[in-house]
This record gives sequence, structure tokens and C-alpha cells, in this order.
Amino acid sequence: MLKVCKLSLSISIALTALSAVSITTIHSAHASTCSCNQGKLYSIDIDELNGIHPHQLTLKSNEAYYQLVDAKGQVIQDKLYDISAYEDGRIVAKRNGHFGAIDTTGKVAVDFKYDAIDVLNNGFYHLTQYFGSKKATAIATSTGSWLYPANNTFEKNTQVDYLYADDVNQITYFTVLKNGKHGLINDKNQTLIAPIYDELALLDTCPNERLFMKAVSGDKVGLIDQYQKVVVPFAKNINIENFNEDKQIFSVKSYVLRNNENSIHTNNETISSETLINGKGVSIIKADASIKPLNSNLYEYKKSNKYGIINSNGVIVLPANFDYLYSQNDASILAAQNQKIGIVTKESNNRLAVNKFYDSLEPTYDSTYTLSEIENQSLKHEEYDDEQVSDSDDKTIDESTSAVEVEIMEETDNTLEAITYNPPTTSYIAQINHKLGLVDSNNKVVIPIIYDEMGSFEHFIRVKKDNKYGLITEKNDIIKPLIYDDIMSLNGLHGDSIGMVFTKDHQQHLANKFGSTLTKFSDYRFINDKLYGLDNMTVIEKDGKYGLFNITGKKVIIPPIYEDMSESIYNNSILAQLDGKKLLIDTSGKMLINNLSQYTEINRSSDSDQITVKTKDDKYGVIDYKGKTIIPADYDSLELQSLTNNYGDVWDESDSKLAVTLYIVEKNGKYGAFNRDGGVVAPLEYTHIQSIAYPAYLLVTKDKITEDNIDTTGVVNFGLMSPAGKLVLEMKYDAIVSNYYDPEGKIYAIHTERDTVEIYDKTLKFLETQNLTSFAANNEWYDQ
Repeated sequence: MLKVCKLSLSISIALTALSAVSITTIHSAHASTCSCNQGKLYSIDIDELNGIHPHQLTLKSNEAYYQLVDAKGQVIQDKLYDISAYEDGRIVAKRNGHFGAIDTTGKVAVDFKYDAIDVLNNGFYHLTQYFGSKKATAIATSTGSWLYPANNTFEKNTQVDYLYADDVNQITYFTVLKNGKHGLINDKNQTLIAPIYDELALLDTCPNERLFMKAVSGDKVGLIDQYQKVVVPFAKNINIENFNEDKQIFSVKSYVLRNNENSIHTNNETISSETLINGKGVSIIKADASIKPLNSNLYEYKKSNKYGIINSNGVIVLPANFDYLYSQNDASILAAQNQKIGIVTKESNNRLAVNKFYDSLEPTYDSTYTLSEIENQSLKHEEYDDEQVSDSDDKTIDESTSAVEVEIMEETDNTLEAITYNPPTTSYIAQINHKLGLVDSNNKVVIPIIYDEMGSFEHFIRVKKDNKYGLITEKNDIIKPLIYDDIMSLNGLHGDSIGMVFTKDHQQHLANKFGSTLTKFSDYRFINDKLYGLDNMTVIEKDGKYGLFNITGKKVIIPPIYEDMSESIYNNSILAQLDGKKLLIDTSGKMLINNLSQYTEINRSSDSDQITVKTKDDKYGVIDYKGKTIIPADYDSLELQSLTNNYGDVWDESDSKLAVTLYIVEKNGKYGAFNRDGGVVAPLEYTHIQSIAYPAYLLVTKDKITEDNIDTTGVVNFGLMSPAGKLVLEMKYDAIVSNYYDPEGKIYAIHTERDTVEIYDKTLKFLETQNLTSFAANNEWYDQ
């Protein structure tokens, strides 16, 4: 089977968005693997060999060596090691530092005097001898006699390697590399091709009688067989490879040189043409660009700036009449012509055609709910009286479009192989004359092409016609008739849909995800993006006022009386405005704080039970959810910091059981600290307060800190304060640090001028003093 890699492209196939160029994948269309005889045998385990040896010989360990023993227990070969055993019973092993080979009867076939031996098919051995960093190789027969070189002597600049075994004619071929040039010999010791080529590579067509090889001579490339018969004449700026597996079809790509360089750039941008040639040297087809895979056994080719399709034999199955072709994965191939786009289908006569064109095609990927799925939910499927429409509104309108037949040109031969082109049925939103509908990959109209708008919507298809919206399934079942002015999705806490909103004559009603009605039409307007973080609730609006609606309970829980609902704070609390005043309510409508108008910013604190506020004078403070002042709004800055002695809490961000929560405040350049109850931990007299990474201490100083002196030794003296506000290390150190990754939580107090480090445990029990220079050298985490 042809192995082809393809890029996965996710695009909308609208003609207005695509230029008239080929956008098929750019990987090579040509295979490089085949199930031919690979020559070198693979080794097996010694235990496996002992169980299947054709002469019941056994390899047994004897201290550091192995012995080969016959069925009577007699040692046939001794002192073997570094063993490779093979399925046919042959053994390669070392003795006295060199490799040798033992045949299936236990006799030495190749003496123990080589640096390496590989076992080949048909009884051959590949021998290696090293000369310094260079190696020479030879081929020996099953009896150990040399096939090449014939004089049984390694030649330093000569290597010989297995190429191919013709099992039908019982001929094995080997390539010879001599003085940097490649040639060909067979197992009859006949030189078929003298070593004159810079490269000689078998093209993987699984041949029997005839070998096809790409040959390189200087800057020219050609295709020859083992008798040096030229199939493709030698030429510059070409490359030759297999077009596909197991067929004698070859690709000849012509390149152009860029920037007057001597080397050929073998990327798709430099390919000027590609020609397919059979084993007789006859041209099958010539394309003006690289031939590229589409899907199945089909390929895109370019001719006269148009695109068509060939099969794996190079036979044209769709002529080059198209502006571009598009193929994604195994879906149908799409073809554009004259600003129209159509689906490539396989006809009953095994030919390809494009029978219908559209203004645009966009594949649909999401399946819609079916009527049975909706019914299985035991949900009501009915509308209120004001939604009923006449039978004429529900009728579907079929539309036929005249088929545009694409005539297939005469094939290059009379034996057109079966086209493996059976893409799965895919649905496309099709547009004709500004109208939209749904067609499948066989051009069957699934939904009539009569709509002004069409698109996937909440496991349905939303359609618009005559300025009215409705919902249908991909089978054209009507879920909601076309009577609505708008249909939108209502999103929940995590961005997922919690319902659908239908608008009609300035009124709205709510339906669940299956389309079943939850509320009657009313003057309430459902707002999708007003508040975030509310579970199973949504904001409603009426006459410019806002309230809250519960989806599950299908009821208004806060009437629309508020002038604004601007933010969900925490614990189901909402910042709202009433009569020009800011206030805080909960999601049941209960008043929490009746006036917050003095604040310009109101935000949930990282401590979930408190709120940080900012005044019009840019002063910060903290209040609780009842409006009680925790920290007066009198500070130039305020920051919540959490301190912990539990190493696991440092890494587990989901764990809220932190040891201490403190607010660090600043006013007029002086810093202090409050606990979460508003108690003073550190008076407003420090020039710097900062929690260390771990454990729970504050780094403090009263020295003046500037950008120039913060890192200057002896100018700023730091100390350590406990979460309760007690100074537990005097302010006399140049730095006090901890290792964020140390579970023990040691504290390191630095005296730079003294070149010392005082080390404490996390309870501040003194442990030892170390030399700072040595400490820094031995602790990569420490940044001086």
C-alpha cells in the first residue's frame, strides 16, 4: 500500500478567500519502502537458537565463554563470546579478539580473523576489516571462499555491499565502492557495471529480472539497469525516484538553479516539472510542477497552469481543467473552476467527474441532534401559541441546479485500473447565488439551497431566510420554525452553553440545549456577557434595568431594578448600582452593603472573605462583605501576602490552608503590616517589608532603600520578623534568603564583608556558620 503523509488543514473553502493556486499537500507523492529481500539477516536470542537449531546444536555458557555442543554433549566449538545467532542456524562469534562464522553443522565457515561479520541471505557473509578509522569490506560465500575481492585480500579503498537478491533467477547483486566510485557485481563474480559512478542506488520497485538504478555521474543523473541500458538519459538538474511501490513507474523531476548556485535545491519551490516514465523509458505524463498526493491512489498534476488528477499508474482520471484542487485527510477532493467550486465524485463507469459547481463549500464537522435523541430526553417538543406557524411556513423547498458535466479526456491506455476513491460521506454548506443549503459529498441536496444564512449552532443548524431565523437538523428536520428575529447561545460558568435565547418582536424566551422551551416570551432580555462566574444564572434586562434569572429554576431571582450589574465579586456577590449608588448584593437579591459609592475600585481580595477598595484619592483599604472596615482606606499601596511553614502548601496552589495572611501597606514611603483581622503586626516605620519564599517570615529593614544602594554591601541592613510582628533576627545582615526548593526550610543570613553565612533551621535554631564563597560555589540556587 502506498504510504503518503498529508498535512491536516483546517480552512473554510470559500472561493473569495482562496487564490487560484494549488493548495494540496506538499509532501513527496512517492513511496520509498518495499517488501523486497533485505539481504542482512536479523539475529535471534541464544535460547531461541537452542530450541530451533536444525542440527540440534546448543550454545552453553562456560564461565566467560560459550561452547557449541552437539546432541551427544560433545564440544564442537570452544571459547566463543560476543555471539550473534541466526534463525538458519549460523553463528557469528568472537574468539581471540576477532570474529568468525560457524555454519549450521558446527564447522568454521569463516576463520576468526575479522573485525566484523554480517550474515546475509543465500549463505553469504559480509566481512569487515578496519585500517585505522577507515574500513574495507568483502563478500564471502557459505563455504568461506571470497567472492569479492577475488584475491582474498582487503583493499583499503574498496567496499562491497549487498544490493538485491533475485530469488526467481537465483542471482544476488552487490555494489562495489572503489576509490569513491560505485559499480555492480553479481554472485557469479561478474562485473556488470565498472565502478565509475558517483552514486548507484536501486530504486525500490521489487524487480526480478531487471534492476532499475539511479546513477549519478558528476552533475548528471540518469536511470540505468544492471546491464547499463539507459532508461532515462543522463541530464543536469534532474532527480529520479520511484513514483510508487511495486510498479515500474519512475518520477523524473526537473529543477531550476537559484542565485546562480552550483547546487540544486530539492524543495518544491524549485521544481519546474515532473515526468512519469515507465520501465521502457516511455513518458506516461509530464506535469508542469511537482505531482502531489491527494488521497487514496490519486495524485494532482499541473498542466498549462491548470490542475487535474492521475492515478498511481500515471493515467489521467480527471483532466487538468481546474484552477486548484483541495484534499484534506480522506475527505472528498474539491475542485475549483471559474470562481466556482465542486466535489470530485466517482461515476458508475469508474471515472471521476465534477458534476456540479457552487459559489462556496464549507465542510461541517459537528453532527446535530436527531429527533429521536431529543425525544429520548423526555423533553417537551412544543411551542407556545404565539410561536405557531402555518403549514406553509414549515414546508421545505427543493431546488435543482443544472449539472455542469466535466468531460474526461481519453485515457493514455485502455486498461484503467479501479480507482480507490471512496471518501466517507461528508456534508458541506453550499452556496449558490447568495443562497445556502446543505449537500453531501455525492451532491445530494440534504437541505435545500434557499437560506440567506446557515451555520452550526449548539448541535443544530441555524438558518436565516427573509430576515427570520430557525433551527433545523442536518436531516432537515425543523426544530424551530423560521419565525425568530434572532437566536443566540447563552453561556455558563465555564463558557459552556446553558441554553438558547430566541428573540421575536422585541421579546425573548429561553430554551434548553435540546430546543425545548423553558420560559414564555416576555419583555426580559437575556444578557450573555454582563457577569462572569455565575453558575446556572444569567443577567436579564428590562427597560434599561438589570436583574438575575435562574436557569434550573426557570424563574427570576432578582427583578430587573438595578441600573448596573458590573462585576461578580465572590461568594455569589454582585456589585450593582441602584439610584446612583454602588452597592453589593448576593445572587438571591439580599443586600450586603448598601453604599460603596465612595470607592472607585472594588475588588475581591485574594483572601476570599474580604474586599480591597480604592478611594477617589487613590488610597487603599480593606472591608468585609458586610461593609465593615478591616483596614482603613488610608494607604498609598496595599498587598496581600501569604506566609507558610508547610512546604507542601508552597507547591499546592489549590490548598488554601495557609499559615498566615498579612496585608503589607505603604504610606509616604513607610511600610507596615496588618493581619487579616485588621490588627497591626508591624507599625508603619519600615522602609521595606517583604515575605521570604519559605518559611513564614518577613524580611524587614529601616534603612533608606534606593535603586543605587539596594545591592550595596553594608548600606542596607536586613532583619527577620515573625508573622506576629516580633523581630527574630536583628537588622544587621546584608541579605537573608531561603531556598524555595528546600523542604527543611533553612534560613541563610549573609554577612558579605565577613564572607560568612549563618545557617538556621525554620524555627531559627542556629545550625552553623559557613564561608560565603564556598557556600555560593556549592549552591547553584543562591544568586549573589
